[in-house]
Amino acid sequence: MSCPLCRERKGKRHCPAKAARICSVCCGSKRLVEIDCPRDCAFLTGAHAGAWDGRETERARDQRRLAPSLEGLSDAQAQLLLLAVVGLDRLRSERRELEDRLVQQAVAALRKTVETRGHGILYDHAAEDLRAQSLLHELRGLFESKDAEGRPVSPDDGDLLATLRALEGLLERTLREGGRADFLDMASRIASDLRRESQTRAQRLIVAP
Repeated sequence: MSCPLCRERKGKRHCPAKAARICSVCCGSKRLVEIDCPRDCAFLTGAHAGAWDGRETERARDQRRLAPSLEGLSDAQAQLLLLAVVGLDRLRSERRELEDRLVQQAVAALRKTVETRGHGILYDHAAEDLRAQSLLHELRGLFESKDAEGRPVSPDDGDLLATLRALEGLLERTLREGGRADFLDMASRIASDLRRESQTRAQRLIVAP
């Protein structure tokens, strides 16, 4: 049976968090990042613990890549950037063919569309790859929400443009340094950290007198 996470390699290790057998590569690279491992899992200790070594180094590299993109952004724009990163991590779980260059093309096309709209011209720029083009609608949706009455709400074009430029720069830096899914792997780690921080804050509120 193939690994349910990558769907490429054979699942050999029993994962208590996923209640399934996963491959050793996914176990080593996604434990405590994309997988909510129980602390007593055998693969977190002993001979297998070495596969977890270096995760903090990866997080330090993530911060080094992310920091330039956050510089100069307002709080609202920084929140939009993190929202996009978390949203792209979610889309990756739904679209197995997703890779960094497809995301880069979709982001660039949306950025050009917003820039053109700023000049008073309504024109939707298209991505070169059809797979990236199909991602465009979902990418737009990451920046939209609904108000109290259920009406769609989008960010100000100025904030959206600054966010897309920052996201595009982050993708370009990651592509120069890494492989075809380094950005998406980084997005998974950032999303996991943000979820963990959110859970910690919620727990503090619960126990607070």
